[in-house]
Amino acid sequence: MTQKTKARIAITAFMAACLIPSAGMLLLPQGEAAANQTLAPAPRLFLEDGSFNTQVLDEVTDYVADHFAFRQEMITAGAALDAAVFHVSSEEDVVLGREDWLFYRETLDDCLHTTPLSEQQLFGAARTLALLQEYAQSRGARLYVTVAPNKASLYPEYLPHVGEPLAGDDDIDRLVPYLEEQGVSYIDLFTPFRETDEVLYYHTDSHWNMRGAALAHDTLIAGLGKADQEPFFDGSYHMGEPHLGDLYEMVFPTGTKTEEDAAYDREFAFSYARPIRSAEDQFIQTENPDRSGNLLMFRDSFGNLLHPYLADAYGQAAFSRAMPYTMSLLDQIGADTVLIEIVERNLDWWATQAPIFPAPERVLNGVPPQGTAQARLTAVEDGLLEGYTRLEGRLTGDVDGDSPIYVQLGDQLYEASPVGEAGEGTPFTLYVPTEQAQADTEILYQFEGQLYTTGAVSRQ
Repeated sequence: MTQKTKARIAITAFMAACLIPSAGMLLLPQGEAAANQTLAPAPRLFLEDGSFNTQVLDEVTDYVADHFAFRQEMITAGAALDAAVFHVSSEEDVVLGREDWLFYRETLDDCLHTTPLSEQQLFGAARTLALLQEYAQSRGARLYVTVAPNKASLYPEYLPHVGEPLAGDDDIDRLVPYLEEQGVSYIDLFTPFRETDEVLYYHTDSHWNMRGAALAHDTLIAGLGKADQEPFFDGSYHMGEPHLGDLYEMVFPTGTKTEEDAAYDREFAFSYARPIRSAEDQFIQTENPDRSGNLLMFRDSFGNLLHPYLADAYGQAAFSRAMPYTMSLLDQIGADTVLIEIVERNLDWWATQAPIFPAPERVLNGVPPQGTAQARLTAVEDGLLEGYTRLEGRLTGDVDGDSPIYVQLGDQLYEASPVGEAGEGTPFTLYVPTEQAQADTEILYQFEGQLYTTGAVSRQ
């Protein structure tokens, strides 16, 4: 065989290998996204209005990059090589820890204190939760809040070396005194998890396992005062369905490594009020005729395993993943108990995502002097609360970090939630009756403990 023939064979083989992924798109079933991946949609030649899509070539490029044949297999093989040889994760959002543990990279900020919440944000979160608690009480319900610990906060010994934490306490430890000062009913999950020697989180997932969900249930039920529900954690159990971790899927999309998980011998007695697609559903309702009480829980993905335990404890329960929290659900559900759960890594949501509920009215005694703070105010018709307009703004200048914010609209005074988009100054958000939204406006605030007004504020 001549050198020329060998070269032709080599070139032909190389070209064939390059064509396999593209040709496979036509012959093989379309691959599915793994874990938290979002694949590019199919390109469109024309837009919905009938006009030509000028971005069609970019969409084709993105689609082919996400859908070529054997893509997930190639990613998995490359990730396995990186882990075995270099002991690093090929997925930027996942950290490869000791003994094959995986961690969500975002949680390292909490461990290292690199992006701590400001004192104003801590106060704003606590004050807003106190306002929600006041609103729930006005509807005959009790409101509680809880925080699911980051896996890295409970098991730092399995982290790789990521550096030394900066000075200061964890945000959750800084937030709790503000919650106590504001009278917010907080149920602590950190202490019972840290006091348990058993590992209660998956090694290859960012969440607690079934045993961890059972301990969270027992702790919450005790805090909620639910005396008619027996604890789960110390009950008998067996090994149930193996679990495929979400972090593992992100790194190894076609991998098959699973973890054992517990299943309690005691069966749940609740039923779903309507069929669900999965525990990830945005809204889930349950019924249990053997129990009393009506629960509304705002939850995140930690509620995937937790919600069946709590559903078992209440005659009726509703689980919402709405963010911001939509408090009109309280009236729709008729709940007597509201539980707000959030994972530690997302504590900043409490400081930036203003809940949707009517701002409470307040009474002002006397006329405060004019201060030096400057205010910006915008009215938004977002349609999220019927008959109400959202006002959002920001105060800059001499304002106490722990100042409540009041908005005077004509003769009516409302207290705002001192939360909003992160930035300079003090953000605030409130929902007011639409007929009041355009009234003459002043913003009232505290500086060095003294109440001041901004004077008249115009809309932007």
